[in-house]
Amino acid sequence: MKIIHILLLGMACLSCSSVNTYTLNGILPEDCNVTEIYLVSQEGKGADTLARCPVGSDKSFKLKGKSENRLLYLNVGSRGGRIYFYPESGAYRLKKMEEGYQVVAEEQQNIQSRLNSHLNAIEKNAAAMRDLQQQEARSTGENGEKWRLENERLWLKGNDLLLDMIADFKDTDVAVTLVRDNMWIIIYDFKFFTQVIEAMGKGPESEVRSEVMQKYEAEKAKQLTGKVPDFKLPDMKGNIVKLSDYKGKYLLVDFWASWCKPCRVKAKELKKHYPRLNELGVEVVGISCDENKNQWLKAIEEDQPMWIQLLIDKKINGSDTADDYKVEFIPTLYLISPEGEVLEKNPNVEEIETFVKKG
Repeated sequence: MKIIHILLLGMACLSCSSVNTYTLNGILPEDCNVTEIYLVSQEGKGADTLARCPVGSDKSFKLKGKSENRLLYLNVGSRGGRIYFYPESGAYRLKKMEEGYQVVAEEQQNIQSRLNSHLNAIEKNAAAMRDLQQQEARSTGENGEKWRLENERLWLKGNDLLLDMIADFKDTDVAVTLVRDNMWIIIYDFKFFTQVIEAMGKGPESEVRSEVMQKYEAEKAKQLTGKVPDFKLPDMKGNIVKLSDYKGKYLLVDFWASWCKPCRVKAKELKKHYPRLNELGVEVVGISCDENKNQWLKAIEEDQPMWIQLLIDKKINGSDTADDYKVEFIPTLYLISPEGEVLEKNPNVEEIETFVKKG
C-alpha cells in the first residue's frame, strides 16, 4: 500500500510540475554563431538569467523552465533584436520573422498570442514606413508633399497601434514594461505621453512603474501651463510687437527657424489652414529662433507666410523667448487664449476649432 501511495504522490507531483512549466523549441540560422539561449528578466545590465540552454550543432535548441507569468526577454544574440516572451505553461516555438524573431504559442491562445497580434500590426506599419522612405529616396522629389503626408499618417497610426497594445494590458506589469521599452518614441510628445499613461492604468507598484512615472512627472514639469509670459520682439521692419497686443484674441504662436526643415514644412501646412484660422478669429505669430537675421529674412522671402514674423532678441526682450516658453524642440506651436493662458501645445486645426467654439 505504501508503494502505491508513493507512486500516486510521484505522479501527482509530476502532473503539477508539467502544468507549471513551459518548453520553447527553435532552430537558428546556419550562419548564427550563438551557442546558448538565455531567458532574462530585463534588457541590458542588471538582468537576471531565469533559464538557459545550449544550441546544438544543428542550430536547434529546447529551453525549459518554470512558468513565470510575467513579460521577459529571450536573448538569442545581437541579431535577434528584442524578443518578448511571456512564459505561461505550455509549448512554444521560436519563429523567424522578416525583422528578428517572435515566440509563438503552439496551441493555446494566451497572453503571448495577444501580444504578438499587436506586435505584428506595429511591425507591418513600420515596414510600410520603411518602404515609403525607400520610395521617397528613389523619387525625383516632385511628390515631396505626398510622401510627407503619408509618412505623417503612418507615424500617427504607429502611435495609435502602440497605444492600443498598452491599453490591452491596462493595469498590469505588461503595460508598464511596454511603456518603459517604448519610451524613446513616447517621450518626445507630451500629449501622447499623457495618453499612454492613461492607457497604462494604475497597476501594481514596481521599480519599472516608478521609473516611468518619474519620467512623466519630469516631462510634465517642462510643460508651459497657465499664463504665458509676455514678449517684446522685433518684426521684419524692426517694429516692436508684444504678446499683450493680442489681448482678447486667440493667438497661435509658432516657434521655428530657417535651418529647421520640419519647421518650414509645418509653415507650408499652416499656410493652407490660415484662411480657416482667420474665419475662427485666430491670429498667428511666427517667432524665429534664428541667430542669423539674413537667413531668417531669406526663409520668409522663400516661404511667404501670411502672418506676422518676429525674431528672438534677448537684448530687446530681456530674456530668450524660447526658454521662457519652455521650447525644447522646433517646430513648437502654442494656442493661447484671449486671457493669455496656454490652451494646447502643437494643436491641429480641429483642436483649435474645438477650443474656439467652446470658449
